[in-house]
Amino acid sequence: MADNSSSVSKAQAIYALVILLLINSVNYMDRFAVSILFPLIQDDFNLTDFQLGLLGGVAFTVFYAVMALPIGLAVDRFKRKYVLIAGFFVWSFATFASALAGRYASLFAARALTGTGEASAHPSGVSLLGDYFSPKVRATMIAVFQMGVPIGAGLGVILGGILAVKYGWQKVFFIFAIPGFILIPFILAMKEPVRGGSEGLTAEDSEGIKIEGLWTKIVKILSIKSLRYHYAATALIMFGSQGFNLWMPSYLNRIWDYDLAAAGKIIGIGLILGGVVGALGGAIIGDIWSRKDITARIKTQSIAAAIAIPFMVLMLIAKNNILLIASIYIVIILTVAMFPILSAIIVNLTEPQDRGVAMALLLFFQTGIGFSLGPAFVGWISDLFGSLPAGLIILPLSYVAVVVMGLFALRHFKSDYDTIQKRISDLAKK
Repeated sequence: MADNSSSVSKAQAIYALVILLLINSVNYMDRFAVSILFPLIQDDFNLTDFQLGLLGGVAFTVFYAVMALPIGLAVDRFKRKYVLIAGFFVWSFATFASALAGRYASLFAARALTGTGEASAHPSGVSLLGDYFSPKVRATMIAVFQMGVPIGAGLGVILGGILAVKYGWQKVFFIFAIPGFILIPFILAMKEPVRGGSEGLTAEDSEGIKIEGLWTKIVKILSIKSLRYHYAATALIMFGSQGFNLWMPSYLNRIWDYDLAAAGKIIGIGLILGGVVGALGGAIIGDIWSRKDITARIKTQSIAAAIAIPFMVLMLIAKNNILLIASIYIVIILTVAMFPILSAIIVNLTEPQDRGVAMALLLFFQTGIGFSLGPAFVGWISDLFGSLPAGLIILPLSYVAVVVMGLFALRHFKSDYDTIQKRISDLAKK
């Protein structure tokens, strides 16, 4: 699975994959804990739904998206594990600071700092995995890394709900800050692979790659037509999925009268189930199908979004608990199935020296636009109409737009892919 040209053994690659999975799990555990704490934070600070939406979305995502681009450039220029360690320390410290917040403004600021640190995880992780593993298994390995999203989010809402009921919301942040400091020495033990090694580049080839500025890289990446549509699709996926994820515990609490611990368990189990079935299932289907059809990953993503749409509506009109929970779980599985595919598509459409910035652009579109607007928009509509379901019913429309963007991307994907593969081949020949 690990490519010999990267000078990294199979054992070293697997070790790195496990550590990156744990890091991503902690990343999303910290990020999603706030959603299950919404009712308690709202009561303590006397907040509106719109203010809660800003706390769960904009507070985190603006700094996350802004810092992602310079961090992505650092990922392309320096040893990636050191960039990751710096970010990991910052977001663990910020999670601890959230526990000390005594008012809305200070909690908002702590969540912003959390976003600044967490912006290092995805560009560093995906760039490293692109060099630890060959293109044939890349989506599956990224899927294992991306399983940290639902596993971490699931543990965040399950443990957050249980701990919040027993100890209060502040102590949840304190407890969740601890794993980050513990994992830093394990990151140091990872071996840094040669950039582009899994695609035949040697250390000499990698060192000879021309260093480009941030703006030059951005223009170069966005000149790829299929990527422009793909980035738009990623923003729409995040708009719908995070509007759903952050508000669903409150929906279960308000509309279905579940307490926080029970709501956390329902959503948390669904997210963990989605991580196993969705992330691995979507990636494996995409990897196997792409051996015969290079556009398969775009198609897999679009099909998953299309199937999820009726179930997003069904969970809002369900009349019994079984139908409600079944619809929620199906939506989670289909949504999670898209995430590793999103990253694999970008890795396959970019050169090795550009992947840090390319992943940072993914975060900018996903988080700076989709994550920022989704939860806040749901909260705004909820305040406007006095109904949380009224805010949530908008979300299926974002998945309709995902399918449309996928169809546009398909028109250019093959020619863009062939162009990038030729550029990579030319780098190895120099």
